[in-house]
Amino acid sequence: MSQALSCNHPPALTAADKVVENGVTVAVLDMPMMPMLMGWWQFTNRTAKAVVRLHDDGFSVEVAPLMRILIGHAYAMNWLVDNGWPALRAIRAYSDVHRVKLANNVNATWNLPDPVTVDTAPIEFKDEADEKLHKQLLGELSNFDNLAKAYGTPEIYPVYRHHSALSHTTAYTANPFVVERGDNLYFATALQDADLIIERLWVPVALLQAANAISTFIEGNPMKKTIQKAMNDLGLPVEILNLKRGAAPVATAPQ
Repeated sequence: MSQALSCNHPPALTAADKVVENGVTVAVLDMPMMPMLMGWWQFTNRTAKAVVRLHDDGFSVEVAPLMRILIGHAYAMNWLVDNGWPALRAIRAYSDVHRVKLANNVNATWNLPDPVTVDTAPIEFKDEADEKLHKQLLGELSNFDNLAKAYGTPEIYPVYRHHSALSHTTAYTANPFVVERGDNLYFATALQDADLIIERLWVPVALLQAANAISTFIEGNPMKKTIQKAMNDLGLPVEILNLKRGAAPVATAPQ
């Protein structure tokens, strides 16, 4: 296993921590999306740290839900950068859907003195094209299969789906720990080393994709050298880093 895969802190994580510790400067024009972009970057980096620590402690199967989160958020950061304001609008709408569903679930099942209420602002569209764009972006944000296809990388979805199967109550969460040989039943505790290497490979890939999405928006592009070195060390093709959607929607801010 390479050093980049086996150490507790991949280079991209160490470099990201230094960037955040020193504070960042961004252009005024990019400020509206920076809270979401920076928040997702921090979440992605912290998730990667958790993945690495759990793997190192032998929890290779249990870490699958976090791997799914890591892959999805790396793509989402690039999606946000590519689509700007309309993407922020879609994030708000999707977040409101979750808030309303949670409130409805609570009100239907909990005996509270007063019902839970959720304030949501209606979305106003400039025209039919703007509404169509919103629905497209909402569909990509809420379904990773749509997002992967929009970026011309449908091959990433089976990886995401594999981790999804290990995130739900399927046979896949039991199979790694039980081995049948004849009339005997044996219990295992972890995946094989070869499987671990393959699983861990997606950690630096997602980290580099996320860092590449945000670094150019930070003064001095502080992650550039780290990204380039890690790509060379791991022998990764540039195509896996430069996530660009096929036909980008027209992203314009409200007037």
